[in-house]
Amino acid sequence: MAGYTVYLDQVFVGNLVMNYAILWAAAKLARIPVIKWRIAAGAALGAFYSLALFIPESTFLLSVWFKSAASVIIAAAAFAPLKPKKFLICLGCFYLTSFTLGGLTLGLIFFTVSGRVVSYNGIGAVVAERFWPGIFLGLAALWGAVKGIACLIKKGCFDSLYKMNMIIKSGGKEVNVEALLDTGNSLKDPLTRRPVIVAEYAVLKSLLPKEAQLCFEKDEEPDVWGFLGSLSGNPGASRYSPVPFQSLGKVNGLMVGFRPDEVFIDRDGRLIRAGQVVIAIYHKRLDPGGSYNALLSSELLAPVS
Repeated sequence: MAGYTVYLDQVFVGNLVMNYAILWAAAKLARIPVIKWRIAAGAALGAFYSLALFIPESTFLLSVWFKSAASVIIAAAAFAPLKPKKFLICLGCFYLTSFTLGGLTLGLIFFTVSGRVVSYNGIGAVVAERFWPGIFLGLAALWGAVKGIACLIKKGCFDSLYKMNMIIKSGGKEVNVEALLDTGNSLKDPLTRRPVIVAEYAVLKSLLPKEAQLCFEKDEEPDVWGFLGSLSGNPGASRYSPVPFQSLGKVNGLMVGFRPDEVFIDRDGRLIRAGQVVIAIYHKRLDPGGSYNALLSSELLAPVS
């Protein structure tokens, strides 16, 4: 029976390179900071695990449960500590990029082979022979795909999927706001547990009381408690409450939230009533380019009767 030689150093280095690319892409997809030494540590753990295939009588190391545990450890080394939901998103992105890059690499290896491969040994021999060209071609294809998608996003080709018009009605007035669907936005009002839409003060100004100008049209951070206190005696004061947040560049921050009468989202020409929501007022611009003025979560796209 014909055989072929496997070089463990080649397997280790090849997996190290691929794992680094996979973890880097997963971090980008999950929108978390890329810490290079943490990514490298996770990639090294994955590369060491890849050598388990060559350990005699190590079948348990290749079982589904052990592979699952190993992937969690690798992701934790690269991304932790994170909130459970965010970590699961990172883990999902890790699997997605793993399967994508692995499929690209193997596909390109066999695409470049002329003739038939008729045995398992033949498959192994082809992979061993074209191991590095396959890795570099796979990485190049992944990089090209990421760059191409980024270019399309920059040109606005996917705007209809993520950007939509929103109508906010309150006190007999209404404003039209360009909103961005933010799948990472799971903010909820701590008192009512209503989903929160983050919107810029500039587009909400006509819906707000005069006291809002004193609060939001200053250079410094808005005085949330001062604003709420200034509404004493205002008939609409009960609409307003503090909304804590841990994003937008600040930890343990507060925004002013108010409860409008109605919110409608224009989804492909169809108006969806968002139901009971809280609008958190953000005093700066959400997008420096001004292409959107509010952030909403996918939870709000479910129609409410």
